[in-house]
Amino acid sequence: MKTTLTSLAPELIEEICAKIVLTHNSTLAEIKQDLCNLRLTCQQTRNSPIPYLFRDVTLDAQKRRSLSFLSTGAEIQRYVAEHSMVFRYARVVRIRFGSNSGASSNAGWKQIKMPGMSDSFLIPVLSMFQLVKSVEWTVESPDPCPQIIDALSTLPGLTTLILHFNGSPFHEISLAKLDYLQRLSVSNTTDDRFTGDLFAQISQYMETKATLTHVSIETAASGLRFPFPASPRPPVPAVTEAATAPSGSEIDAAPTSPPTPPTVPSCPIQFLRIHGCGFRFKSRPNLSTLTTLEIYHREIPANASIWTILQNANVKLKRIVVDSIPIPLLTYLKSYSGLEKLAVSIPPARNHHQNHEWEWQHMSGHIDHGDFYEKVIGRHHDTLESLSLYKLSPVGDWDTRMEADVETLLRCSRLSTLSIDFDVTDLNKVAIRLSNLLATALQFDHLRLLAINWVITHNKDISLERWGLERNIVEYPIPRPAVFKISTGLNLFEPKLKGDGKRRWQQVTIKPVGDIAMGLGWVL
Repeated sequence: MKTTLTSLAPELIEEICAKIVLTHNSTLAEIKQDLCNLRLTCQQTRNSPIPYLFRDVTLDAQKRRSLSFLSTGAEIQRYVAEHSMVFRYARVVRIRFGSNSGASSNAGWKQIKMPGMSDSFLIPVLSMFQLVKSVEWTVESPDPCPQIIDALSTLPGLTTLILHFNGSPFHEISLAKLDYLQRLSVSNTTDDRFTGDLFAQISQYMETKATLTHVSIETAASGLRFPFPASPRPPVPAVTEAATAPSGSEIDAAPTSPPTPPTVPSCPIQFLRIHGCGFRFKSRPNLSTLTTLEIYHREIPANASIWTILQNANVKLKRIVVDSIPIPLLTYLKSYSGLEKLAVSIPPARNHHQNHEWEWQHMSGHIDHGDFYEKVIGRHHDTLESLSLYKLSPVGDWDTRMEADVETLLRCSRLSTLSIDFDVTDLNKVAIRLSNLLATALQFDHLRLLAINWVITHNKDISLERWGLERNIVEYPIPRPAVFKISTGLNLFEPKLKGDGKRRWQQVTIKPVGDIAMGLGWVL
């Protein structure tokens, strides 16, 4: 019998909805539109997309101005009742609460801000999302921060809070009111005083609540250091005085039980990301649970001391993201095995330092490629799944028969993501080198993404060379199915089956996905 969409079991339609949600290279709006289209297809597909369609909700004050006139409790309750599915299925709420979302300054906010918007509607409605687990809040200067925090504190399942600042708020943000946060991200703070206060709050939260497992800090404020908390303090035991029986009383005093020793909460930090600032320890840190560390040394060389601390504490990280490899990090990487991700990221271009060669050599201590591949890559080859090798890529022709670096890379049998530099200075060799690179990459059975960063040793516009190289990618024959995608920064290529029955890479459009959590690798 022929299978049609209407004959599928409900659980299979739900699986289709789940696949739509996990669609790569699609924006949130496109995913929601696909779910809407599926819901309108027929009666059988009407209900299955609903939990996925309303799972991620955006509260945008600028797009819902008419709602500011729902000023009474009865009107708000009526609105909630009419939109019950939104509140029942929402698990992620994104707040565009203020006046100037998407702008970099506070100029003009008074012309957009509507009186009563926050107090009359959005604050009470925010408290209705009782099943929400994650909140992403774009914080504007005029936002009513205390009221929003009070509303968020009523959500019993809230475990993830992502704060992105467009200016410094006029009002205080009190994180202590949120009792059960597990993941906290703070980005784009600029004011030194406000950022310092926020750092102190995060440190205090880590020290007293002992629930945070993921912390991400990214700031543009200058000269600040994050005060990493001391070991969590034990709760103060209650002082009780034994009751004394009056003289001559026939009532025996109740036997007193020995006091229960106070339980010291552990600080289970697993993910730590620090950008734009240094750090300092109040006392000897407890980093035994840390598995992921993303920290930059190029602008703050003192941050390199963290690797000596980790080595002395015998902490074996699984994932490391850095902008350079100073000597302490190189020593740390040689001290153990089991690393799953090592990413040496490309630093942002600067007007006064377009060539980062001096900075790289200064921070990396003129690392020997052979030593790095033999004693670092070779030590972790059994577990490495993701490699990003800015300034550390193989420099030859990618010939596996002649180059030890490439041969060592091929020992990483579990590799799924590989990012490399590719020198296009010598145009006479670049075509054969690219062919060798693709042939080498095809030997990784589990590779899903190959990211290529075109580089050149002298200042020159390589637009024409880039076009020719990407043309070679499109024309390269793919010998087997289910191979990796290729990213060249500006373009993305996916393997496709052509009309002639042969597989080749085809260019697809890269769509901007403005999701902070996705950039952090957090699943909301």
